[in-house]
Amino acid sequence: MKNFIIGTAGHIDHGKTELVKALTGTDTDRLKEEKERGISIELGFAELKLPNGTTAGVVDVPGHEHFVKNMLAGATGFDMVLLVVAADDGVMPQTVEHLAIVDLLGVSDGVVAITKADLVEEDMLELVREDVGEALRGTVLEGAEVVVTSSRTGEGLDELLQALSRAAERVRARDSEGPFRLPVDRVFTLRGIGTVVTGTLWEGSVADGEEAVVQPRGKPVRVRNVQVHGEEVERAYAGQRVAMNLPGISKEEIARGDVIVSPGHLRPTLMADASLHLLHSAPQPLRNRARVRFHHGTSEIMARVVLLGGREELPPGESHPVQLRLERPAVLRYGDRFIIRSYSPITTIGGGRILDSHPRKHRHHQMEVLEELEVRGRGDPAELLLLALEERGLPMSLAALVERLELKPGDVEGAVRELVAQGRLVEITGESGPLYLSPSLLSDLLDTMVRLVEELHAANPLKAGVEKEVLRQRLGERVVKGRNSQLPAEEFLALLRAAEKESRLETEGGKIRVKGKGRALGERERALLEDLNALIREGGFSPPLFKELGERLGLDRNRLRDLLNILLEEGRIEQVNPEYYLAAGKLAEAEEKVLAFLAERERLSVADLRDMLGASRKYAIPLLEYMDRKRITRREGDFRVSFKSGRR
Repeated sequence: MKNFIIGTAGHIDHGKTELVKALTGTDTDRLKEEKERGISIELGFAELKLPNGTTAGVVDVPGHEHFVKNMLAGATGFDMVLLVVAADDGVMPQTVEHLAIVDLLGVSDGVVAITKADLVEEDMLELVREDVGEALRGTVLEGAEVVVTSSRTGEGLDELLQALSRAAERVRARDSEGPFRLPVDRVFTLRGIGTVVTGTLWEGSVADGEEAVVQPRGKPVRVRNVQVHGEEVERAYAGQRVAMNLPGISKEEIARGDVIVSPGHLRPTLMADASLHLLHSAPQPLRNRARVRFHHGTSEIMARVVLLGGREELPPGESHPVQLRLERPAVLRYGDRFIIRSYSPITTIGGGRILDSHPRKHRHHQMEVLEELEVRGRGDPAELLLLALEERGLPMSLAALVERLELKPGDVEGAVRELVAQGRLVEITGESGPLYLSPSLLSDLLDTMVRLVEELHAANPLKAGVEKEVLRQRLGERVVKGRNSQLPAEEFLALLRAAEKESRLETEGGKIRVKGKGRALGERERALLEDLNALIREGGFSPPLFKELGERLGLDRNRLRDLLNILLEEGRIEQVNPEYYLAAGKLAEAEEKVLAFLAERERLSVADLRDMLGASRKYAIPLLEYMDRKRITRREGDFRVSFKSGRR
């Protein structure tokens, strides 16, 4: 069954609350002050059963100009609107402002009710009809059904319900698949239950016991006792008025404007790119960097509007791409609608649609961003996907693309299939699944990897290749945008596999090199290798240590280490520790002598090994430590015993 919200709109004292009561039996004015003053101050809520069998949630909003902020907190959840105009008053300032708001919010449909018909003559009703028709011209409600009613006499109420039913059939159902999002419009406590929040469920569904997060503060909670219109339900769906208990969080830790979301769904932001329309009725042009009141969901946040493309002001009636710089975090999604009101005097001046909820910071005169935002404005998933890959400059998984694009997973999957079939997207193998990027981006990244390997290899020709971690770090510095140049390991390894598949790079022994290009040794290096090997071999168990080898051959530490590594790879020497090397076979010889000694005497001292090998203590001690590490011997006090002796 389709779930949707009908919201009221209209000037103060035009009978919105009285009409809702006549239709639903619920008085939505619940505050003592509202009763005393006879006006709506806060949002009111009711349930309406329509003749076609559907049930709608009704949000009744205040009509006073001082409470437009509260009206906006409800209006952002409307699926259709019931615009109320009093027959004895006609179209008034808040009628116009509320109509502009629902128009800017993209509310898809609605009905107009002319109320208080019992107070005027037929001639006056005709004038009001004309007045209403003029006000609706050019708005989403142009051509909407207009029903004359009286809440006191019941006139027109049945016709109004039928008109609402017809409009409801045209309303597009909200998406109840996937993660949920609920902007909070009320917070209160109930004895024995704790903190309760209410709101209109914008998307997804939620059930008792599910994990959630209170954004933008990021506090994890667990949902309890989900209710729709006072009735406990197994699961609530998008388009319903929902109340839920949030145990473990105090009333002071959550407020109107916060958003309850599924874990991992949507991140707070301090910036957004958007398409902004300034109303014809705006009192003056909007200047670049103007400070405004940004209304989204149930929140009001102060913000600066940066007019992109070098414009200094936006005249009334025009639209333009902007970057919104928020003074505190908001939880936004691609395609969300918003309203802006002037800082002072406070009045609604415009609104628009979010095009990027996590953009880069743009300069005022940056022109290329206008093309990007034009693509975002068109909303084609394939174009958005390619744009996201171009912006990141790295392969992305399907899950990462869904998160970045903020589209339905099915739409992103469809775009991926379409682009792969067209050859505009290629798939490479990642550890956790396929990664995607454009053919040109893949080519550029592989070219960069090959150049880096060549550069690093040329700088260190004695090395067999480049360490993976070194290449990952250098590649990150070249291709990762932003302050953090860390290239994720999964994406690096996927690119490395792609380079190997295309026979551009190869990996051996953990070292990466250009395919077919190994270590480059000149005559000087070959001669040094032989001299180094001879010094170690001729030294027996007492060869020159690392520092002495460098001094004898006139080599710096790095070059000496590279030459030693070559001898190690060729199997001509063995390493005891970073300072002590032996000719191949000497460690096995030492081990054989030690085990033979221990078979006869059971305990071995440093002096025993010194005498046995004809080497001083500075060699005997590291050899014994080596044998301890290899579990040939085991230390007991000042002696060594066989590692296996006395152990089961």
